[in-house]
Amino acid sequence: MRARSPFAVAALAAAAGRRYSRAQFAYWMQTMRFAALLVLLLSAGATLATEFAPPPSSDDLNNPHKGFMLWGSTWSQGGGDNYYGASIYHVYVPWRELETADQVFDWTGFEQRHLQPILAVDPAATFVLRPVADYPDSVGTGLSFYYSGGQPERDYPLFLEQPPLNISAVDYTSCDGDGPGRTPDWNAPAFANQAVQLVQALAQRYDGDPRITAVQVGLIGLWGEWHQSGCEANQPGNAIKTVLRDAYTAAFSTTRLQTRYARSPDVAGASFGFHEDYFPSFTANCIYGFPACDASGDWNLEYGLSNVVPAARQNWRVNPVSGESPLASQQNTWSSDTDDVITVLRDYHFSFLGPAGKHEQAGFATPLARIKRALGYDLSIVRFALGDPLIAQGSSLPWRLELANRGSAPVYHAAQLKMELLDGGDVVRSTSVLSADLRQAEPATTTIYRGRLFFGGLPAGIYTVRIAIADALPGRPGIILQNTPRYPAAAGVRLGQVTLGVIGERIFADDFAVY
Repeated sequence: MRARSPFAVAALAAAAGRRYSRAQFAYWMQTMRFAALLVLLLSAGATLATEFAPPPSSDDLNNPHKGFMLWGSTWSQGGGDNYYGASIYHVYVPWRELETADQVFDWTGFEQRHLQPILAVDPAATFVLRPVADYPDSVGTGLSFYYSGGQPERDYPLFLEQPPLNISAVDYTSCDGDGPGRTPDWNAPAFANQAVQLVQALAQRYDGDPRITAVQVGLIGLWGEWHQSGCEANQPGNAIKTVLRDAYTAAFSTTRLQTRYARSPDVAGASFGFHEDYFPSFTANCIYGFPACDASGDWNLEYGLSNVVPAARQNWRVNPVSGESPLASQQNTWSSDTDDVITVLRDYHFSFLGPAGKHEQAGFATPLARIKRALGYDLSIVRFALGDPLIAQGSSLPWRLELANRGSAPVYHAAQLKMELLDGGDVVRSTSVLSADLRQAEPATTTIYRGRLFFGGLPAGIYTVRIAIADALPGRPGIILQNTPRYPAAAGVRLGQVTLGVIGERIFADDFAVY
């Protein structure tokens, strides 16, 4: 038998002249009033949704894991200038300094010497770490500042050369003008075993550490770049590259990873991001007039993605892309050819630039603000909707968020989207974590998130709605949304007000949807 509407039930009862109890009659009357109210609202075009559309902003924001990167390896020896709100620091990790004996790691000493001096002046700092075992002219660059025991150009621990490992090594004066230095035998089986153990130790220490923007796989080759240009006889072979590639992939599950080149086997079958350290000369095809451009081999990012490892073109979805400009002519393009630079940044989904670049110089605020905003994510709320303008305590409330990412890349690190209710004194009275993985917000798109939340135990009244994005670790800086009005100290965006009431059961409270 088909169920009848409340109107039909009442009409039939009246027609039949049947007698009903007072309770039954009251129930029917209440049902009819609710149904009539619903019809009235629908016929009037009313909606049970409250929507907020905060204005977007175009101001210069300092957000984590994006923007400009500074040189941090020798920060404790004299610091550096930060002209444009950078918060990422590139730190080489000399193997010699870290592993003082076989499987004995001085994490505390390393962090006290290299990370803590930076955090002391910039508590919001994050780090890009690159382990290295052959850094040309480590004395002249200051990288060997904390070495002891002789052979200051040796960047790996001495025990690798001693029994029982007996890994051979060679000194060099110059590799295409870079040097001096000392290179271990990258291709020795004993070296591979020790290198894998180091990677596993790095992951045990830093995988998932919110202070780490990325780990550059490094370790072998000049500067940890997996090549020995100018000293090809000492080149790391494909076997050690494959071993290290697979070791990093297996050891790191959370922290983002980068490599230098789009080459095979370096990134074959792996999702590593890239650090293009000759930007923009070796980044794209030579169609922009960039100085020293060369796209004829796999030293060029576009060439590698087109001809060597085409599957890696999508790696930016998982791991960040970055770059730096060591030549003055390259740095000048940041200010003289800003439009083309931004085009390349967006095309290849760059998240940060540095440590070498125009941002090392003061006086270029306008073009560098444009570049900084184009780098990485750029999140703003398009619209936020709640399912009912009069919220009943203890009921399920649907919500819907339209989040725009106008940047070049996604968010790569865990963050927590929160909706807060503030009373008239701007005191937070309720915090609801919204189920939204911000890493799904791809660049140049608007992503829609939906969910339900609950309120209970609050006094009835008018509350201000605030949306904020917090870091996964309490105390670390969250993401500032590109909207107004914002609360001080990046505490979130003020959306507007809602009324919280105690009105019993809401009509269809658990079935109402926000579209």
